Amino acid sequence: MKTILLIGTRNKADFSLYLSHLMTNLGKRVLLVDATKQQLYRHGYTRLKKDEQLFDFQGIDILCGPVSWLQVEECLRINQESTTNYDVVMVDVDSLEAVAKEWPTFDQRFYIGDEDRMHQTLDVELLHRLFDETEETGITKVTFEGKYELDSTYFNNLMNNRPRWVSVEHFIELDDFESSLRFQMQHETMIPFKKLSKPYKETLSDLVSSIFHVHKDEVQGAVKQKFFRFGNKNKQELPV
Repeated sequence: MKTILLIGTRNKADFSLYLSHLMTNLGKRVLLVDATKQQLYRHGYTRLKKDEQLFDFQGIDILCGPVSWLQVEECLRINQESTTNYDVVMVDVDSLEAVAKEWPTFDQRFYIGDEDRMHQTLDVELLHRLFDETEETGITKVTFEGKYELDSTYFNNLMNNRPRWVSVEHFIELDDFESSLRFQMQHETMIPFKKLSKPYKETLSDLVSSIFHVHKDEVQGAVKQKFFRFGNKNKQELPV
């Protein structure tokens, strides 16, 4: 089982679902833990009732509510599940309160940021708290960028160059379709992966490739195979 932390005050729900979607195409069973302060997944993406916590979103299990590893295991137990049943457990946190809770040593940690000054200001405190709690500054950076040309050293300067970026920085260019695809995902409970821009798909494939140590072609090939299987699912064979 791989454990992955997604940290940052930017809404990461779309990104995490796209990333999880690629993993499920590789045959991985994924648990996505919503430890966000506003319960973004519960209110925006699931159809859970007040007393429910586990939701199947197109083959991805979303667990809403837990803000510690102990709570994750307890909630899964109530639902006759266990963390050991999953190939990947990915936790989305965006608050100091969640960071301060008891979590395992994550196999992979990703800081998901953007050029929004409010997010950057809040993320400085969030990352410092993470580094203090874990006594480890290694993390991978994924940045959503727009047309504004922000100095590439700006965030590092805010952080006093404390993060130890463990790989090259990954960039995802914001486009005009981001909001419409999010709304489609939320209202239709489906992942419009095919509609993402080619560079976005490439970045997601790079990340999954690095997580599982497989070639990017294998990741992309799994997506194509899944698409063709789905396309042929309802076809009936003609009599000979």
